[in-house]
Amino acid sequence: MTGVQPVERTWGQLLLGGFLGLAGLALLVFLLYSLASDVSLWAFGTDTVAQVDELSVERTSPADAEELTFRYHVSYHFTTSNGRIIRNASTLDVREWGNLKVGGPVDVVYFALYPAHNRLEESRYVTVLACAYVPLFIAAWALLGLAVYLVRPGSRREWWFSSDRWSGS
Repeated sequence: MTGVQPVERTWGQLLLGGFLGLAGLALLVFLLYSLASDVSLWAFGTDTVAQVDELSVERTSPADAEELTFRYHVSYHFTTSNGRIIRNASTLDVREWGNLKVGGPVDVVYFALYPAHNRLEESRYVTVLACAYVPLFIAAWALLGLAVYLVRPGSRREWWFSSDRWSGS
């Protein structure tokens, strides 16, 4: 040993490191669950055409608001390849909502092994949705790295990915 004394961690550092570690793990679990849900439809989804059952509008702004805001809903049903009828509802953009009519078609994608897992077809947004995961994974990685940095005992405070660590100095 070179005679360097180990750096003691304070309770505050340990608690902060534990909290950041839990936050990073929670974010990572949420991301993996969301990604699994999306990938199941992106990679294994079956496209079909559903029939619009109902179109509705919900006012979301308070009664005294200067600007009115609304949420647009569509209810639809479709038949799977084995003849099962699946019903679902979704919210959508006003422009898409305005192009639909009751009894008309709407494109849907569903997971064939579990048809209740379905949504309106959004393949035009796949690139944007996939890229939305990248900064969140970076944030989760950074939280976990900071937690390890704060909690890990060591002879000096260094990041686990720092260049000094690998250069042998």
